[in-house]
Amino acid sequence: MNDGIFPKSKKEEGYLNDKDRSLLEQNGIQLAKTTLDAIYEDQFNMYRTLTIPEEKLLLSYCSSDKDGKSIRSSIMLKKLKRIFPKMIEKSDIVSKQYAITNEKATFEEALQVYEQYLQGNEMDEKWKKILIYFYHKKKKEFIRAISGMNYTNKAEKISIQNIKKMYGTNLKTTISRLENYRKCPFSFHMTYGLKLKENSDFQMTTIDTGSFMHEVIDLFFQYLEDKNLELKALSEEQTQQIVSQIVDEILQTSRYYLFTSSAKFRMMTKRLKKVVLESMNYIIYSLKYSDFKPIGHEVEFGDKSDYKPIKLQLESGESIEIVGKIDRIDVGKLNEKEYVRIIDYKSSVKKVDLNEVVSGLQIQLITYLDAITKQDDFEPAGILYLGLVDHIVQEKKNLSEQEIQQRIRKNFKMQGLILADVTVVKMMDNQLEQGDSDVVPAGLVKDGSLSKKSNVASKEEFEMLQKSVQNQIKEISSQILKGNIAIKPYSHQTRTGCDYCKYKTICMFNPNIKGNEYDYIRHKKNEEIWNEISENEK
Repeated sequence: MNDGIFPKSKKEEGYLNDKDRSLLEQNGIQLAKTTLDAIYEDQFNMYRTLTIPEEKLLLSYCSSDKDGKSIRSSIMLKKLKRIFPKMIEKSDIVSKQYAITNEKATFEEALQVYEQYLQGNEMDEKWKKILIYFYHKKKKEFIRAISGMNYTNKAEKISIQNIKKMYGTNLKTTISRLENYRKCPFSFHMTYGLKLKENSDFQMTTIDTGSFMHEVIDLFFQYLEDKNLELKALSEEQTQQIVSQIVDEILQTSRYYLFTSSAKFRMMTKRLKKVVLESMNYIIYSLKYSDFKPIGHEVEFGDKSDYKPIKLQLESGESIEIVGKIDRIDVGKLNEKEYVRIIDYKSSVKKVDLNEVVSGLQIQLITYLDAITKQDDFEPAGILYLGLVDHIVQEKKNLSEQEIQQRIRKNFKMQGLILADVTVVKMMDNQLEQGDSDVVPAGLVKDGSLSKKSNVASKEEFEMLQKSVQNQIKEISSQILKGNIAIKPYSHQTRTGCDYCKYKTICMFNPNIKGNEYDYIRHKKNEEIWNEISENEK
């Protein structure tokens, strides 16, 4: 008989991640196995274990964890059930036998019997009499225990009086807050209603590095403006010198003391400087070969800003005022028209998902595009995300420096949705003649038309999307002002509102508990979404 536990629990190993290990292995340095290697080895061990038995194979799994919560069995069991549909599955869970002993123990037993009764099990007459006995003997304690059995984690609506105390009759908010409400109303209430905050940890987080990189990029363009330097005339050496100077100056400020506090963080800072430089080189590259020019960085929407707050009126009479900031605005001129595109820097790779846009989960860029086109009479050209991430080129064959740079540019390519106009696409990438662009999510085929892989939308579709998002903003704001703080996180494909939530231990959301349900967003093809938006506009 061979005992085995599968899959093996994976442990974090050291400072190097899988990409680091793969890169070192390509250069002849062998370290511990990568996660993928460990998974393959685990799969092989499973296969080997299953082929050893000669007469009988017994497989077991836990149905609940140490806290009594149900847990899923190994995916291997599901595969085996498909292969052997007649496989016998038994449970070793035995029914508890309740007994009458001393008063304290019997009180606990009686409560458990009653709980089983509420779940549909029969109750013996003797336990009914015992429950009556305890009702009279320990009435307060008994009622408190029984009420606990009926407890649910349902979040009641906030009264209108309290909502007005929190937000007033005119809701002043940001787009990111509205997106957070759509992810989960209860989480939104914890963060922006009750204003709960986590204790600060002494660690470098994604938010820290993201803010750092945003600041470097903003100061870089400010430096060019102050020194009256032309971006397209900059060499790589000049770019590196300017970026290094800005980074070093920022690190001297007190708010970034963490980055220089230890050898580990200094190493991370060195890598961060490399990422910032690579990102800056790509930004310059994308603008050198573009007819679009930045007209603003860290552009704010507010009372004292170039762009006024976005104001909307609800049917209930309340108003919404949206303030915020966008990373970059570019404008390109064609004949008598001016086209605008909104660019948002991200510390990870992100794409525009129309399913999430029309569901209120990804409405920031479209909202700002709508506001800017109306205020400045621009034509919509696109909404784009630029991922500020460290791209590693993995290739078995030796690549030239030029080929490596081409691969890096391809990885840096902006993602999003752009205008379905070949002329405007070529304005964004004036080197594009055929094939996929290195700059924007579009490509051209032999006849000069846009390829099917291009992420594009017509002017009419952009306008429909802008109206759809505006309706989403009104609906979300209306729910906030009605005091709806339901524990109902969204679920879309593999993502949920619980993935990075800080309040799991407060809401105790569990889809296995009655009344706890995700707000499921059905994934649709873009064509279906456009058709639905068009129908709603009629």
